[in-house]
Amino acid sequence: MVTLPFHRPLGLLALAAVGVFVILYLRRPKPQDKIIPSLMFIMQDKKRSNQYSFFQKLMTNLLFLMQLLAILGLSLVAAAPFAKLKYDVTLENTVIILDVSASMQAKEKGVSRFDRALDEAKKAVSGKNSIIMAENTPLIVLENENSDVALDVLSKIRPRATTTNLGDALLLAKDMLGDKPGRIVVLSDFLATEGPDIEVVRTTLSAEDKLVDFVDVSNNAKNAGIIRLEATKYNTKVYVKNFNSEQKQVVIKLVKDGKVITQTNVRIAPNSVENFIFDTPAGVSKVELDPKDDLELDDVAYIATPPKIKNSVLLITNEKNSNLESALGAAKDIELNVVNPPVLTINTRKEKIEPYKHDMIIVYKINNVNKRDGIVPGTFDDIEEYVEKGGNLIIAAQEDMKEISMKSLPSVELKIKINKPTKVCVETINQITKQFEKERCFTTTASYFGAEAKKGMITFASADDKTPLVVYGERKNGKVAYYGIFDESSDFRTLPSYPIFWSSLINFMVGAEDIKDYNHKTGKIFTIGEQKVKTPSSTVTTSKLLMDEVGIYEIGAKKYAVNLLDEKESSVGISSKVESRKAREQILERESKEHDFNLELPILLLAFLLMLGEFFYIKRRGDL
Repeated sequence: MVTLPFHRPLGLLALAAVGVFVILYLRRPKPQDKIIPSLMFIMQDKKRSNQYSFFQKLMTNLLFLMQLLAILGLSLVAAAPFAKLKYDVTLENTVIILDVSASMQAKEKGVSRFDRALDEAKKAVSGKNSIIMAENTPLIVLENENSDVALDVLSKIRPRATTTNLGDALLLAKDMLGDKPGRIVVLSDFLATEGPDIEVVRTTLSAEDKLVDFVDVSNNAKNAGIIRLEATKYNTKVYVKNFNSEQKQVVIKLVKDGKVITQTNVRIAPNSVENFIFDTPAGVSKVELDPKDDLELDDVAYIATPPKIKNSVLLITNEKNSNLESALGAAKDIELNVVNPPVLTINTRKEKIEPYKHDMIIVYKINNVNKRDGIVPGTFDDIEEYVEKGGNLIIAAQEDMKEISMKSLPSVELKIKINKPTKVCVETINQITKQFEKERCFTTTASYFGAEAKKGMITFASADDKTPLVVYGERKNGKVAYYGIFDESSDFRTLPSYPIFWSSLINFMVGAEDIKDYNHKTGKIFTIGEQKVKTPSSTVTTSKLLMDEVGIYEIGAKKYAVNLLDEKESSVGISSKVESRKAREQILERESKEHDFNLELPILLLAFLLMLGEFFYIKRRGDL
């Protein structure tokens, strides 16, 4: 409905000028007519005819009409006329939610879902625009800017490699709109893998009269991808799923430094999973699927290991072929050297070594100074210096331990030897003792030293009478531990948990890094000291790093592998279940408002054109 009210009704008094103009026009001078007697009757008839044709001549006089309309227009402008027009207030503010998750990179006939979404997003721009990127954590990239800025920002957005959280993105869009009229446009394949249910959120927003448009850009992509990667120091297990309804054959390759280390051909049944196990290469490597399919992002998975895989351990002992030596020698993450006192510089393989350059020294069943093949006097002075400079030392209890001068290195004060059976139970659950969490008393021993932990030391395990048997602590720059279980009087040395215990204790004391800390899923936020970080696609300076790309990240001297590894996000063949919006018209009707359209300028422009036309008309007629 259009009406024509006035902002200044008193201005209508100017219409009196129209009447004045008409009166002046009617009173203009006229030529005098002379009546010739012979034509008198003819002229009288003409006079009567003129009376009837006056108004006809008046309207056909072009100059009169142009002047009349110009004066009428100028008179109306004085009253400031305007028209009330209905318009859609939802176009005043637009929030665009653009899905940039991994599944949006799925292609069909060379066109990705993200490409289609970007085209639709550019069409949706209107009024003041805000843009939210829907990753696993929604990110605001633009707020309340005009269309030109919005189009520029959209052209720079690229898809990521994370999961999808549309629900939280919708709630964020709601908060951005607040009480302002506007609309929310969601462009996605609606493969939501995280966050609240989008249909529930949309219903909530509709109840608050928020207009939400869902634009589905899904396609018929086919995919088989890596959905899981279990990397350990020793081996890595890869899981590949075929999401298609037909069997697929793939080649799984392990690649390092551009060279294929190993590969295998696998036939994967429809909607089934196959796995592949291989030894973990040191450094950075990757697993590739061949051939590539419609979603290439999950056709590759990267693996990174800590800079140092093995810990060098020196076992000082006079015991031949002990269980401890066997346990340490079998560990894949330990590089073991065994030396028999008094010589510490030549190992049992007759190789020359430097004893105090090892990551760890273990003193286990040695002969005293005054015995055959006994330890050389001053050896513990050297070991003490090694510890104070940052070395790691474990001293195992033995029958004559109180007689051996070990300086102040033991982490306990020894008392009398106790000869009675006792359980050995965990006091503290940590990465060393976590294997005993379900059964805290993990072994027994027939004899042990009464002891008291020194100040600042931590007891990991103790006897029934709370005598500390496994004690750990720090000494200046190094670390020391006491192993108080007599292996010869305990069955612990024969249990499967024995080598695991020793490997865990050594890794803990050396500070060996877990390979899991070097392999992450996309979407993780890494908090670091502000520094330059090399991502798979660029270099950034940041203190909070969002790992939303697949590939290798370099932070300082360390390299981290980041992979998608999300079965739901790789399920690009699932059809969208988004329902059409039937209530759109009712919402728009409620959100429609009237807008005052000022008519002054158009009328002034028309009057100007009429006056200009009058000028040219008079000139053409020859009056100027």
